[in-house]
Amino acid sequence: MDKIYVIGVGPGSPDYITPIARKAVQNAHLVVGAERALSLFLEDIKGEVLPLTGKNVGEALKYAIESAKIGKTVAVLSTGDPGFSGLLRPVLNNITEDVRVDVIPGISSIQICAARLHICWDEIDLFSFHEGASHEKMMRLAKAVKEGRNVMLLPDPKSFPPNEIAKFLINNGISKETPVVVCENLTLLNEKIIMGTLERVLKLDLGPLCVMVVRGRH
Repeated sequence: MDKIYVIGVGPGSPDYITPIARKAVQNAHLVVGAERALSLFLEDIKGEVLPLTGKNVGEALKYAIESAKIGKTVAVLSTGDPGFSGLLRPVLNNITEDVRVDVIPGISSIQICAARLHICWDEIDLFSFHEGASHEKMMRLAKAVKEGRNVMLLPDPKSFPPNEIAKFLINNGISKETPVVVCENLTLLNEKIIMGTLERVLKLDLGPLCVMVVRGRH
Protein backbone atom coordinates (compact mmCIF):
# COMPACT_ATOMS: atom_id res chain seq x y z
CA MET A 1 0.00 0.00 0.00
CA ASP A 2 1.19 3.53 -0.82
CA LYS A 3 2.32 5.02 2.46
CA ILE A 4 4.21 8.01 3.80
CA TYR A 5 5.21 8.15 7.44
CA VAL A 6 5.58 11.68 8.79
CA ILE A 7 7.81 11.13 11.80
CA GLY A 8 8.48 13.42 14.71
CA VAL A 9 12.14 13.16 15.63
CA GLY A 10 12.08 15.13 18.87
CA PRO A 11 13.80 18.34 19.95
CA GLY A 12 17.34 17.36 18.99
CA SER A 13 18.78 14.81 21.38
CA PRO A 14 18.74 11.16 20.24
CA ASP A 15 17.47 10.27 23.72
CA TYR A 16 14.10 11.73 22.79
CA ILE A 17 13.54 9.67 19.64
CA THR A 18 10.79 7.09 20.14
CA PRO A 19 11.38 3.40 19.34
CA ILE A 20 8.50 3.40 16.84
CA ALA A 21 10.15 6.28 14.97
CA ARG A 22 13.40 4.31 14.65
CA LYS A 23 11.52 1.23 13.47
CA ALA A 24 9.70 3.21 10.78
CA VAL A 25 12.97 4.67 9.49
CA GLN A 26 14.60 1.24 9.45
CA ASN A 27 11.80 -0.10 7.26
CA ALA A 28 11.67 2.84 4.85
CA HIS A 29 12.79 2.63 1.22
CA LEU A 30 13.23 6.42 1.17
CA VAL A 31 14.04 8.77 4.05
CA VAL A 32 13.53 12.51 3.60
CA GLY A 33 14.71 15.04 6.17
CA ALA A 34 16.95 17.94 7.06
CA GLU A 35 20.59 17.10 7.71
CA ARG A 36 20.12 17.62 11.45
CA ALA A 37 17.24 15.15 11.52
CA LEU A 38 18.99 12.61 9.28
CA SER A 39 22.05 12.66 11.55
CA LEU A 40 19.93 11.21 14.37
CA PHE A 41 19.26 8.06 12.33
CA LEU A 42 22.65 7.24 10.80
CA GLU A 43 22.55 3.67 12.11
CA ASP A 44 18.90 3.13 11.17
CA ILE A 45 18.68 4.28 7.56
CA LYS A 46 18.89 1.43 5.07
CA GLY A 47 17.19 2.98 2.06
CA GLU A 48 17.63 6.00 -0.18
CA VAL A 49 18.27 9.36 1.50
CA LEU A 50 17.00 12.72 0.29
CA PRO A 51 18.30 15.72 2.29
CA LEU A 52 15.71 18.45 2.81
CA THR A 53 16.68 22.12 2.61
CA GLY A 54 14.81 25.38 2.80
CA LYS A 55 14.89 25.63 -0.99
CA ASN A 56 13.83 22.12 -2.07
CA VAL A 57 10.91 21.34 0.27
CA GLY A 58 8.24 21.31 -2.41
CA GLU A 59 10.32 19.34 -4.89
CA ALA A 60 11.48 16.84 -2.26
CA LEU A 61 7.97 16.20 -0.95
CA LYS A 62 6.66 15.67 -4.49
CA TYR A 63 9.41 13.09 -5.04
CA ALA A 64 8.45 11.43 -1.75
CA ILE A 65 4.81 11.24 -2.82
CA GLU A 66 5.71 9.85 -6.25
CA SER A 67 7.87 7.22 -4.55
CA ALA A 68 4.97 6.19 -2.32
CA LYS A 69 2.67 5.94 -5.35
CA ILE A 70 4.93 3.31 -6.92
CA GLY A 71 4.86 1.21 -3.76
CA LYS A 72 7.80 2.49 -1.74
CA THR A 73 7.57 3.12 1.99
CA VAL A 74 8.63 6.69 2.67
CA ALA A 75 9.72 8.31 5.93
CA VAL A 76 9.61 12.09 6.19
CA LEU A 77 11.49 13.32 9.26
CA SER A 78 10.04 16.34 11.04
CA THR A 79 11.84 18.10 13.88
CA GLY A 80 9.84 18.00 17.11
CA ASP A 81 6.25 16.95 16.46
CA PRO A 82 4.97 17.00 12.85
CA GLY A 83 1.70 18.64 13.85
CA PHE A 84 3.13 21.73 15.55
CA SER A 85 5.14 23.87 13.17
CA GLY A 86 6.30 20.66 11.49
CA LEU A 87 6.12 18.96 8.12
CA LEU A 88 2.63 17.49 8.37
CA ARG A 89 0.93 20.49 6.75
CA PRO A 90 3.26 20.72 3.71
CA VAL A 91 3.01 16.95 3.19
CA LEU A 92 -0.79 17.09 3.21
CA ASN A 93 -0.79 20.16 0.98
CA ASN A 94 1.27 18.33 -1.65
CA ILE A 95 -0.85 15.18 -1.78
CA THR A 96 -3.34 15.27 -4.64
CA GLU A 97 -4.03 11.55 -4.98
CA ASP A 98 -4.81 8.66 -2.69
CA VAL A 99 -1.60 8.20 -0.76
CA ARG A 100 -1.91 7.02 2.82
CA VAL A 101 -0.24 9.22 5.46
CA ASP A 102 0.62 7.87 8.90
CA VAL A 103 1.81 10.34 11.52
CA ILE A 104 4.21 9.22 14.24
CA PRO A 105 4.16 12.00 16.84
CA GLY A 106 7.32 13.24 18.47
CA ILE A 107 8.32 15.20 21.54
CA SER A 108 8.38 18.88 20.68
CA SER A 109 10.53 21.66 22.10
CA ILE A 110 7.27 23.15 23.41
CA GLN A 111 6.79 20.07 25.61
CA ILE A 112 10.41 20.12 26.78
CA CYS A 113 10.19 23.82 27.60
CA ALA A 114 7.01 23.24 29.61
CA ALA A 115 8.67 20.39 31.47
CA ARG A 116 11.81 22.39 32.28
CA LEU A 117 9.74 25.30 33.63
CA HIS A 118 7.06 23.17 35.34
CA ILE A 119 4.34 24.69 33.16
CA CYS A 120 1.00 22.99 32.57
CA TRP A 121 0.90 23.80 28.89
CA ASP A 122 -2.82 23.22 28.48
CA GLU A 123 -3.22 26.55 30.26
CA ILE A 124 -1.09 28.74 28.00
CA ASP A 125 -1.44 30.31 24.54
CA LEU A 126 0.79 28.72 21.91
CA PHE A 127 2.20 30.58 18.90
CA SER A 128 4.58 29.58 16.14
CA PHE A 129 6.22 32.07 13.83
CA HIS A 130 8.23 29.48 11.88
CA GLU A 131 5.97 29.95 8.85
CA GLY A 132 6.13 33.73 8.97
CA ALA A 133 5.20 36.60 11.25
CA SER A 134 1.99 37.99 9.80
CA HIS A 135 0.68 41.26 11.23
CA GLU A 136 -2.50 39.48 12.33
CA LYS A 137 -0.62 36.83 14.30
CA MET A 138 1.71 39.40 15.84
CA MET A 139 -1.26 41.44 17.04
CA ARG A 140 -2.89 38.30 18.49
CA LEU A 141 0.32 37.71 20.43
CA ALA A 142 0.28 41.27 21.82
CA LYS A 143 -3.40 40.96 22.71
CA ALA A 144 -2.81 37.69 24.61
CA VAL A 145 0.01 39.23 26.68
CA LYS A 146 -2.00 42.41 27.35
CA GLU A 147 -4.88 40.27 28.61
CA GLY A 148 -2.55 38.69 31.16
CA ARG A 149 -2.23 35.30 29.52
CA ASN A 150 0.94 33.24 29.66
CA VAL A 151 2.32 32.72 26.17
CA MET A 152 4.79 30.18 24.78
CA LEU A 153 6.07 30.68 21.26
CA LEU A 154 8.51 29.54 18.64
CA PRO A 155 10.34 32.57 17.21
CA ASP A 156 11.45 32.75 13.61
CA PRO A 157 15.25 33.09 13.75
CA LYS A 158 15.30 35.36 10.66
CA SER A 159 12.11 37.39 10.46
CA PHE A 160 10.97 37.47 14.10
CA PRO A 161 13.73 36.47 16.57
CA PRO A 162 13.32 36.92 20.34
CA ASN A 163 14.85 40.41 20.45
CA GLU A 164 12.48 41.59 17.70
CA ILE A 165 9.55 40.00 19.55
CA ALA A 166 10.54 41.89 22.70
CA LYS A 167 10.84 45.13 20.74
CA PHE A 168 7.44 44.59 19.12
CA LEU A 169 5.70 43.90 22.42
CA ILE A 170 7.25 46.92 24.13
CA ASN A 171 6.31 49.13 21.18
CA ASN A 172 2.74 47.88 21.54
CA GLY A 173 2.35 49.08 25.10
CA ILE A 174 3.57 46.08 27.07
CA SER A 175 5.84 46.82 30.01
CA LYS A 176 9.55 46.25 29.42
CA GLU A 177 9.60 44.63 32.88
CA THR A 178 7.31 41.79 31.74
CA PRO A 179 8.91 38.47 32.80
CA VAL A 180 10.35 36.35 29.99
CA VAL A 181 12.11 32.98 29.81
CA VAL A 182 14.04 31.86 26.74
CA CYS A 183 15.03 28.20 26.44
CA GLU A 184 17.80 27.66 23.90
CA ASN A 185 19.09 24.36 22.43
CA LEU A 186 16.79 22.23 24.57
CA THR A 187 18.03 18.65 25.24
CA LEU A 188 21.39 19.41 23.63
CA LEU A 189 24.72 19.70 25.44
CA ASN A 190 24.68 23.49 25.12
CA GLU A 191 21.15 23.86 26.49
CA LYS A 192 20.59 27.20 28.16
CA ILE A 193 17.65 28.66 30.09
CA ILE A 194 17.66 32.45 30.38
CA MET A 195 15.30 34.20 32.78
CA GLY A 196 14.75 37.93 32.56
CA THR A 197 12.46 40.59 31.15
CA LEU A 198 11.49 41.93 27.75
CA GLU A 199 14.12 44.63 28.22
CA ARG A 200 16.85 42.04 28.77
CA VAL A 201 15.78 39.99 25.76
CA LEU A 202 16.25 43.11 23.60
CA LYS A 203 19.99 42.76 24.17
CA LEU A 204 20.32 39.00 23.64
CA ASP A 205 21.85 37.37 20.58
CA LEU A 206 20.29 33.92 20.46
CA GLY A 207 20.62 30.93 18.17
CA PRO A 208 17.85 29.54 15.95
CA LEU A 209 16.76 26.74 18.30
CA CYS A 210 14.81 28.43 21.06
CA VAL A 211 11.43 28.66 22.73
CA MET A 212 10.23 31.87 24.37
CA VAL A 213 7.80 32.20 27.27
CA VAL A 214 6.19 35.55 28.08
CA ARG A 215 4.46 35.75 31.42
CA GLY A 216 1.14 37.58 31.58
CA ARG A 217 0.44 40.37 34.04
CA HIS A 218 -1.58 38.08 36.32
